[in-house]
Amino acid sequence: MPTIANAYLESQVMTASAERLHQMVIDAAIRFARQAEAALDENRHESAFVALNRCRDCVNEILTGISSDPNPALAEQLRGLFIYVCQNLTRADLARDAQFVREAIAVLEWHRSAWLQLVDNVQKARPDSSVPDRDGAPGTRSWTT
Repeated sequence: MPTIANAYLESQVMTASAERLHQMVIDAAIRFARQAEAALDENRHESAFVALNRCRDCVNEILTGISSDPNPALAEQLRGLFIYVCQNLTRADLARDAQFVREAIAVLEWHRSAWLQLVDNVQKARPDSSVPDRDGAPGTRSWTT
């Protein structure tokens, strides 16, 4: 069964638009953060460590994807936001305190909501098939074209 699930996930990733890929990474970060929060609340420190590392990997993926074009100031603000999230995840790990994870989740959920709203606004401005729908159906162009 894991092989089928892995093949399905690989297919999802390979056919997803840039917008959908970003949403998938955000969703994964939130999922792993919630796992870490639950593990910390239950004093399962090893599970929390693993989930926090996976969440940090997702946040780092988001960080590396932030482009300074066309608005360097906005990009810098976004980087600062995700650095804050990473710092909270590290603090949660070191202090074994789920409150830091909850703060990171709040930022990630806010970003997810803003991202979905942005994608909706782009779709309304360009209602053609090149922009993927909210459910992530791939378009014919990338986010930058």
